[in-house]
Amino acid sequence: MFLAIDTGNTHTTFGIFREESLITTFRISTKFILDEILFTKYLSESLETLKFDLSQIKNIGIASVVPNADENLNRVPKNVFEIKPMFITPKTKLSFKLIVDRPDEVGADRICNAAAGFKKYGGPLVIVDFGTATTYDVISAQGDFIGGVIAPGVLTSAHALFDLAAKLPEVELKFPNKVIGTNTVVNMQSGIMYGALDAMEGMLRRIQSELKTNPKVIATGGFSKTIFPYTKMIDALEFDLVLEGIKIIYDSANEK
Repeated sequence: MFLAIDTGNTHTTFGIFREESLITTFRISTKFILDEILFTKYLSESLETLKFDLSQIKNIGIASVVPNADENLNRVPKNVFEIKPMFITPKTKLSFKLIVDRPDEVGADRICNAAAGFKKYGGPLVIVDFGTATTYDVISAQGDFIGGVIAPGVLTSAHALFDLAAKLPEVELKFPNKVIGTNTVVNMQSGIMYGALDAMEGMLRRIQSELKTNPKVIATGGFSKTIFPYTKMIDALEFDLVLEGIKIIYDSANEK
């Protein structure tokens, strides 16, 4: 079996593959990854709860955008599984090119999205990842990563509003039934959620105009399931795209 670990700024997601199939996922707040003891305990107990024998894990791939977590991400899997994990970076052997000004600055999650997205859908392609940041990864017809956009994520924008506006309460992040709210909670939900939706659709139109083509659009990341039913501009939802990309890149880099 193969263990893929996707460490983002807010959550770390684990995926277990049997051959080519993703058979289960689980996740933890990334802040716990920074504590070696808590991370070790969580990982071991999670696998035991899922009735996985630790010896079944033969290889590990990691995509991390949190440098402070990398030491524990390297050490803990080595201790638990006696396996040295492979980190996905811009220097990893890839089957596609990073055609941008600074390839070394491209996040591991975006590299994995590109690999999995192109394998599943071909190109040209735009992958919208609704995480701590909302990122737009633009993939060429040949499968190369040619750039994109980074914007504040839904939760990030909401917390800025909660934290900076003293009289506004923290609200559940869901789409209200109507845009024009008649109370503070619905006003905020409308502004946050429909605002994020319209920002995404507007950005996609700009990308389409600049590309002079109509690429497929794939959504992934934490808020993708919430946004997906409210737009016709997203062609498919792929919630575990980064995990799948980790597996694809690991296999490609270790081909003999």
